[in-house]
Amino acid sequence: MSNQRTELINNYIQKVKSANKELTKKEAFKDLLNRLYSGEKEIENIIDKITGGSESTVLNIPRKDKLHRGSADTLYNKIIIEFENNLKVSLKHAKEQLAGYLLGQFKSGEGYNFTLIASDCITWKVFSPDISQLDNLENLTEDELKLNEIASASFTLAENNAEDFYYWIDRFLFREQKQRASLKRIEESFGNQSNVFIESLRELIRHFSEAKKYGEVQVSYQQWRKFLSIAYGAFDDSEKNFLVHTYLSIFSKMLAYSVVSNDDYIDDDALRGIISGSIFNKYNIRNFVENDFFHWISSDRNFPGLKKVFRVIAQETSSYNFNEVDEDVLKGVYQELIDLDTRHSLGEYYTPDWLCERIVNEFQFKAGDKILDPACGSGSFLRAAIHRIRELNPESTVEEINNSICGIDIHPLSVQIAKTTVLLALGKDVAGVRKPIHINIILANTLLAPEGVEKLFGSEFTIHIDSEKLYLNTKIFEDVQLFDEALEICDELAEQSMNVKKETKKTFENNLRRRHKNSELNQKVIDSFYQIYESLKFVKEKGRDSIWRFILQNLYKPYFLKEKFDYVIGNPPWFTYSSIRNEEYQNLLNELAGEYKVKPLRVANFPHLEIAAIFMAHCSSFFYMKTEKYASFYHEVFSVPTTTTTHEAEKQKVFV
Repeated sequence: MSNQRTELINNYIQKVKSANKELTKKEAFKDLLNRLYSGEKEIENIIDKITGGSESTVLNIPRKDKLHRGSADTLYNKIIIEFENNLKVSLKHAKEQLAGYLLGQFKSGEGYNFTLIASDCITWKVFSPDISQLDNLENLTEDELKLNEIASASFTLAENNAEDFYYWIDRFLFREQKQRASLKRIEESFGNQSNVFIESLRELIRHFSEAKKYGEVQVSYQQWRKFLSIAYGAFDDSEKNFLVHTYLSIFSKMLAYSVVSNDDYIDDDALRGIISGSIFNKYNIRNFVENDFFHWISSDRNFPGLKKVFRVIAQETSSYNFNEVDEDVLKGVYQELIDLDTRHSLGEYYTPDWLCERIVNEFQFKAGDKILDPACGSGSFLRAAIHRIRELNPESTVEEINNSICGIDIHPLSVQIAKTTVLLALGKDVAGVRKPIHINIILANTLLAPEGVEKLFGSEFTIHIDSEKLYLNTKIFEDVQLFDEALEICDELAEQSMNVKKETKKTFENNLRRRHKNSELNQKVIDSFYQIYESLKFVKEKGRDSIWRFILQNLYKPYFLKEKFDYVIGNPPWFTYSSIRNEEYQNLLNELAGEYKVKPLRVANFPHLEIAAIFMAHCSSFFYMKTEKYASFYHEVFSVPTTTTTHEAEKQKVFV
């Protein structure tokens, strides 16, 4: 910013401080704006609207006795400003005025997606309505509506922050320039006190009351609940939380599109492509959006009714520049919008960026090394690993870096968020790849290992597709390419034969052999996949399909990752055995604790065993590519005593 602008703002500070009337201060502010943006016609028109002297009439203001009409100091472009002579004296009055204007606009059909600002021209406080009152706005009066200050967005002007004030004005009043994306700014714009979130959640809640009557939406909600409960026991599985996660999924898709495209305006076709994920194929990203728990919003039945949500998020996202993002900008919104108590019950404690970077900087990643985070959350460790690979191997291509990175998480939302974090870390170069890339983040229970299934259930194991139980042969996990191709065939044939006669087992086998070109397919494997086809056909015909292929394709992917990684780095789930409510999962943990010899000596202490201990032991044993070279290297790096076993040395490497 020029010295001239800094001088203009500092002169303005002196004028306002010496003034003792609200009108004089407003005139000084208008004069400042005209000087700062001289010659910029569009902004000059906005300045006239902001400080033109005539207040804007607001109808239907609900006061205690009846509806009133009033005049806001400034009301334009979804911004309401209440000017006061001294906020220290009249802040309460300013908030009540803002609440009245907001409710008046809402009752007049204008919604409530407004930026609310109270100012004495030195202090600028930004407010949003309390989320707990959103469902009852129709019945509130101005004295009842609670406004919460968004402290991180508010601004107090001083001589040492004149430059910051210029950009604050630009951001909140004009949005002349795209802002650099930072964790703090993204949290302010999309977090739980933001207008974008408040408006979006209200619309989602309204639409869901009808959408949940349909089977495919019911399945998405039920399976979302199941995935969180299998591993973590009790948590808040309310519809509201499901819709909060849906909002975050939409937001992550919009943000990802901003990363790979140069579009300043998103038309309806592009908007539909972003929500369904099809538009990412254009940029050679094949699996960024899958038919997951939040895919229901893209259907012909739901997309039109939620278009307002998509537009609100897209508009705010377009105001940011996501080039050269140097922190996990999604982490703040992710943490803020997943209820704090729920996060703790899930064992989710997020690792700060500086610590992720500190850990990966211990390692000398080589081109082609494979790195896994088996509890990846929002993807902070994966982001740090990508930057470290680039630092050490500047010649590595986007494709090579992406192929080095893999993440697993049981949280349905984490998968989409982590994919977006990885995409941000890879940057705009990802749009120029020659061959399609697959972002290797999968939704699965990391501790669900093939040995465990084999030991517990013999050569067969059970899965559920909706209410049907299937008994499948474990040999379907011996070839990952076959597994993916077979599931694709199952889904395609189920779609094609829906509501007509089912395909014969011979027809199914011929399709599978043509696709896989393997004449030695085991008959038990063919029979197992044919059962999956039959079950998928059944749920499609019942209107209860949308996510089953996605669940099957992801849930068992850890089976194919055994001993595939040079580095296993991450932050394991931190909760105790006693917090587990699912009996099947308890049995699995008990089995693994015994196998890895991490059970407490006293049985009475077993309920207090941290799952992180089992997690670390399993991941170092199962995923880590064991070689003498690496065992020796880590003895040296971490000064592990020479009597330490190789397995213990590996533990030093994992979850440092």
